[in-house]
Amino acid sequence: MKSHEKALLEHSKSNNFFQKYSLIWFFLMSYALITIAVLLKSWLGQIFPEFLYWIISAWSPTISAIIISGLIGGKEEVKLLLRGLTRWRVHWKWYFAAFLILLAPLGFALIYIIAGGVSPGIDPSLTVPLFLYYLLFTLFSGPLSEETGWRGFALPRLQSKYNALLSSIILGFIWAFWHLPLYLVEERIAIYIFIPLVLVISILMTWVYNNSNGSLILTIIMHFSFNFDMIFIVGYLGLMPTMIFYISASIAIGIYLIGVIIYFGPEHLSKKAEAQIPRKYEK
Repeated sequence: MKSHEKALLEHSKSNNFFQKYSLIWFFLMSYALITIAVLLKSWLGQIFPEFLYWIISAWSPTISAIIISGLIGGKEEVKLLLRGLTRWRVHWKWYFAAFLILLAPLGFALIYIIAGGVSPGIDPSLTVPLFLYYLLFTLFSGPLSEETGWRGFALPRLQSKYNALLSSIILGFIWAFWHLPLYLVEERIAIYIFIPLVLVISILMTWVYNNSNGSLILTIIMHFSFNFDMIFIVGYLGLMPTMIFYISASIAIGIYLIGVIIYFGPEHLSKKAEAQIPRKYEK
């Protein structure tokens, strides 16, 4: 066998290996990157650049998805991965569905204030420029940095093996536990509250994703809305006490979720034909 033919064969075998176990490689790499970032942050403290820590940790799902896609199919596979970021021509009702995660808790907060409820009040250190900065940081730290990995890479592959509801639950647990290393270096929401919330949001994001032809723009919006609720409504804006927020938000999102599963069904979380559900079958 000629040397170049042998090299091509070895490259093909390598591609097949990564393709066959692409989901495992993706999850392992995502977990490894965030763990490495957190350990370096813990050991080195201020010596470890904050921007580098943010890139390695927050963007680890997207970085992993791009690397694994490149190993599987080169530039074309990476282009396919990123295509969901350009799918913005979607019926307005799905944009509304994505924003409803934000609008419902905000509505509860306004009702609470109008009814005379005592709220913590706006953080006195919050200025308009700082608020805009936090908005952008919230968008880039999670929604933009993760969705290409979780929904763009992992979800279509999970849906090629399991129904939409089970795929969402599996991904929800993996997504939730991926955050665990951050608890070592950051003050975060209690884990017993966070995990159920992530599972619920994971199911709703699959619902929006499957009904929008795999639009990552909509999952980014929903992810942003979820993060905004937790960071701003009870944090910087202080519209209502934390526990009242979680109780009201849980009721609203719970009703939302039950309605989605009953009406759209657990198999696809969609009324679309099976062939229209975004899936990724590995060879």
